[in-house]
Amino acid sequence: MLNDLRVCQAVLDALTEATVLKDDERKLIFINQKACELYGRPREELIGKEYSFFNDGDQAARQRDRDNEVLATGTKCVYEETLIDASGKRRNVLVRKTLLVLENKNYILTSIMDISLLRSSEAQIRYLARHDVLTGLPNRTALNEDLSQIAAQRMYNPEPHALILLNLNDFNYLNDTYGYQAGDAILCEFGQRLRNEVNGSGTVSRIGGDEFSIILRNNPTQETVHNLALEILIMMRQPFTLTRANPLVTLSFGIVMFGSENITAGEIMRRGNTALLEAKQRGKNVFSFYSELLDASSVSKRIMVKALAESLVKEGDLSCVYQPILRSHDEKVVCVEALARWTHGVLGAVSPVQFIALAEETGLVIQLGEIILRQACREIKDINTLNLAINVSAVQLGEANFADRIISLLNEEDFPFTRLELELTETSVMNANATSLTHLSRLRQLGVKVSLDDFGTGYSSLSLLKDISVDSVKIDRSFVQYVTEVNDTAAIVSAVSQLGNKMKLNVIAEGVENQLQKAFLISAGCSHLQGYLFSRPVTIDILLSLLDQDHKLNA
Repeated sequence: MLNDLRVCQAVLDALTEATVLKDDERKLIFINQKACELYGRPREELIGKEYSFFNDGDQAARQRDRDNEVLATGTKCVYEETLIDASGKRRNVLVRKTLLVLENKNYILTSIMDISLLRSSEAQIRYLARHDVLTGLPNRTALNEDLSQIAAQRMYNPEPHALILLNLNDFNYLNDTYGYQAGDAILCEFGQRLRNEVNGSGTVSRIGGDEFSIILRNNPTQETVHNLALEILIMMRQPFTLTRANPLVTLSFGIVMFGSENITAGEIMRRGNTALLEAKQRGKNVFSFYSELLDASSVSKRIMVKALAESLVKEGDLSCVYQPILRSHDEKVVCVEALARWTHGVLGAVSPVQFIALAEETGLVIQLGEIILRQACREIKDINTLNLAINVSAVQLGEANFADRIISLLNEEDFPFTRLELELTETSVMNANATSLTHLSRLRQLGVKVSLDDFGTGYSSLSLLKDISVDSVKIDRSFVQYVTEVNDTAAIVSAVSQLGNKMKLNVIAEGVENQLQKAFLISAGCSHLQGYLFSRPVTIDILLSLLDQDHKLNA
């Protein structure tokens, strides 16, 4: 049949695939070394026998059918199977069957390629594509696929579901404080805690750096979801386990209930993010359910953002008012705080509480701050006896060219550096990076003063005073309000005043509303006072009129 059996055998043995040649009675004629290893038997035992690589009855029958098909039609056959090799290891293999005609006789050439590693790699790739490497939880891709599947099945499976989007608050602060390895440990522990809380009734995913999600199945009601949310908040009261610390971590999350309505995966996520944003605005360790009212609020916000952006490039909508700051011992006005006001042609007068927060959230505060500072410099410049205080947000302080902006503007307006005072909240200073602190240092070297606003309401007020260089501290109005009524508050104000005096800082009490508060604050050592007792924020014209009264304001 074949002229040189030894050459044929050598060729077969050189192949990396298990290869056999069967005659039309399915008996083995040739077999290579790789096939012998797969069978776990020597070649001498196999030649002339009807053997199959597949011992399972169904598989063996399938092989016979494929052999018959190749012999009958001459069609090449390629397919995948699984088999157990001689060592008992399960393998994924690709089987190829081809008809050979030699000396007018039909033969079946069968080769088996081991693709176990390939299939394992593909499975690993599929796993990694849908799972977070750090926590092992499903990722955003898996979440989107699950939501799309749920949305597609709503016609014949309209049972209710719930989506919870969760966000760990101030996670960058945790990373900076404890290190990134500790941050990773917190993420892993938090993910495991969520899985324990859900307990098989849903899917927990990590969908971003500090973002997680839960899809709840099994017909959750709003009551059961509400109870789960409360349990999650109780769980968050337990400190996280680190080697040298046990930090308490806060959480915000938004919840969406959805079921039979016609809704896409993207819309479910949008509603979840709307609810999450509402929770974040309400505080920490807070959750919020989505409702159409939140959408109405979002529409209102978008309208206001558009209107504010338009007003920033239009003259007349934005203006300054000024609240005097007095020296305590003679009640002389020595400084004014510039405050932004916005009056829109359609929206009317918009509360600063609304538009300042919106400007910070959207980044418009950078342009807004520049407009207000420029206008204030022009209006106050010629009043040589007055300093100008202006608020600076964390967003502005974080700008890469923050100091350059201030220096350029002051030079353009010919406003003395020594008459400008920047008011920053202690939280924004504490969270500032090294570059931002360098900006402040550079400005102070040029004569610009720095004041810590809302002093006492942040993380670690006293330590800040020794870590950064400031000229003034402003005692927050929340302390001043109760200074004559609550002993603890009075003690705090006195302690801060004494500390400020020892450090040769100006101590400014804001929110002074009555004579009793004024008397206490002066006796406690506050060097400067500000509040409605002396003047509300006023326009430049009214301010000039007040200053004409010997720079002295009496209640």
